[in-house]
Amino acid sequence: MVQPPAANPGSSDVAPPCTDPPATSQVFRIAHLSDLHLTSTDDGVRTETKVFKALRGMNAAFRKVLADPRVQGSDLVLVTGDVTDRGEDASWDVFWNAIGAAGLLSRTLVVPGNHDVCCLDLRLPWNSDGATQADVERAARGLQKGGQKSEFPWVALPAPGIAIFGLNSNNLGNSSVVTNAMGVLGYRQLEKLARALYQHRDVPVKIVALHHSPNIPHPDTERIRRLSPTGTLARLLHELPADQRLGLRLLCAAHRVRLVVHGHLHRLEARRIAGTSLLGAPATTDPWVGPEGRVEYRVPLYTVAANRSRVTREVVGVAATGRA
Repeated sequence: MVQPPAANPGSSDVAPPCTDPPATSQVFRIAHLSDLHLTSTDDGVRTETKVFKALRGMNAAFRKVLADPRVQGSDLVLVTGDVTDRGEDASWDVFWNAIGAAGLLSRTLVVPGNHDVCCLDLRLPWNSDGATQADVERAARGLQKGGQKSEFPWVALPAPGIAIFGLNSNNLGNSSVVTNAMGVLGYRQLEKLARALYQHRDVPVKIVALHHSPNIPHPDTERIRRLSPTGTLARLLHELPADQRLGLRLLCAAHRVRLVVHGHLHRLEARRIAGTSLLGAPATTDPWVGPEGRVEYRVPLYTVAANRSRVTREVVGVAATGRA
């Protein structure tokens, strides 16, 4: 059973170690879900829609993914933000009810995304501070509904030799729909992360989880990897500021972090910088046309070897109904 992030006596940001062994003695498996965009009702429409076609059915897709044997067989479900589409309390209820019905409540860890701290309009300057605080409190309530910690960074120790570090990368300025999408960690959170990484320096497998991208590849690199090049505005909205990206990556390199996992870009990514693998997950509930026209929901699975010397990734497809 995974202990939800909770404070140790004398520490506000470190979870107690897990006392139960993982479900298997040979390997530890992590299912990485992200950008669910759940709505308060099952017929809700996602805010970010495809051209000429509104995307629906995220709630049903999420339940289908949770029922997949490979997700059910995971020792940990790690969700990197945008759990909800509009940050509504009822959407968080949809999430936690599905997690509970799938029997995964004790094996789930969550960091928030910008849609969970949600502003999809333009706020007047004299009203923005109070409204922003209400957004933050609502996201905290959503996390707390499932026993998750809402102060960051936190550390969870789901199994011997594995530490998960959760970050909140959201811009809490939230003055408009544009600024809401931007990512910020801030000096204070990076400083706390540095202390937590040092405290757990002897843990062989360290994984950092956040919503925003710690590094979008150069457009030429994206083309080589058959990805659509990311424009200047999209980069501003989807990755952390340059100094914070560098600070995070230097901390990860110095403390031998194995993986940094994130969402937000809605695309599958894998790159390696200074010995750290940066792995992006696609939007879990966004249908993808796979081989032979099959429509699937893609889920990255990470496997930590029993001797903790190797972490591997496999991307599996959960079949949706019908074909493209």
